[in-house]
Amino acid sequence: MIDKTGQDDLIRLGREHTIASHFAWVRLQNALQLGLSVENLVLEAHLPLSILQEPGVRISPQQLALLYRGLWKACGDEYFGLTQTSIRVGVFELVAEQMIACENLQTAMLKAIRIYSLVTDNVIFSMEREGENVRFVVTLKNPELDKENSLIEFLLLVWHRFPSWLVGETVPLKEVQFAYAPPPHREEYQLLFPGPCVFNQPVNALVWPVNALEWPIRRSPDHLQRYLEQVPLPWFLKQRYAESLTDKVIQLLDENLSERLLTLEEIAQKLHVTTRTLRRKLTAEKSSFRKLKDDVRRDKAIYWLSQESVPIAKVGRACGYTEATAFIRAFRQWTGITPGDYRKRLFKI
Repeated sequence: MIDKTGQDDLIRLGREHTIASHFAWVRLQNALQLGLSVENLVLEAHLPLSILQEPGVRISPQQLALLYRGLWKACGDEYFGLTQTSIRVGVFELVAEQMIACENLQTAMLKAIRIYSLVTDNVIFSMEREGENVRFVVTLKNPELDKENSLIEFLLLVWHRFPSWLVGETVPLKEVQFAYAPPPHREEYQLLFPGPCVFNQPVNALVWPVNALEWPIRRSPDHLQRYLEQVPLPWFLKQRYAESLTDKVIQLLDENLSERLLTLEEIAQKLHVTTRTLRRKLTAEKSSFRKLKDDVRRDKAIYWLSQESVPIAKVGRACGYTEATAFIRAFRQWTGITPGDYRKRLFKI
């Protein structure tokens, strides 16, 4: 099963968060353009179209990963048909095997850039040093083919998360640059990229501190084999970033979620700040305690509803709702449907 990693380094990843259905829709649009069967893809991903059609619905990382795998298998193109010529599925694996043998992140990234330059010119990777920072730039030869910018989003995500995995530590993001206007789903970028995102830039790029390139590769070929068996799931799981106060609050709520949620005062005490300071800092990060609490509850609810053996009443209690009616009302506000309807549609296929 794709969601059984057996890897210690994935334990710290948030397995119960959810993802906007937008990312599934763009992959299904790829499938339609390629003449593939959408019905077969959603069946294999346990992702009913009836759920995707609901406004504001969210899906699990496991469902999205299965959808990607199904599309790769069906089209044989790592870039989903969004470039002028395809790149055979398996190229990333070959590149990763070369990177794992490198001494540090710089030599690994340069190795990847060189190999990809020999394979295709449809997607060009490059690194540019600017003072104390380095930019990892992703350039599409035919950007008009990537109408939803989904390939760029995906490549920037992969080339932050995989290098971070290689060195066993999150590579700091000074900035993430996008050569397009803010998309409607820009709020999701806070989950994808642990750094400031800026739009309408000259290039699409990840900006790292240059000293990160000196970090040694800490993974072995055996680690890599287990990692590749899970791809792309590790790229979609929410990582824990200690730099963000928002993420610290989410982690505390997530770890202590029970029939009685932690209060704002209790969270503030654990973080050694006043409630006023906590509110102010969350506002500065464009968040709020109430929103974070609702997000944690929503994500856990969707996760546990996907476990067919868990009764709905128990799901509600696990999410901090002692009354079933309160849980049903909240879930309807999050997704537009009741927990019962969500589960019926999920297991209808």
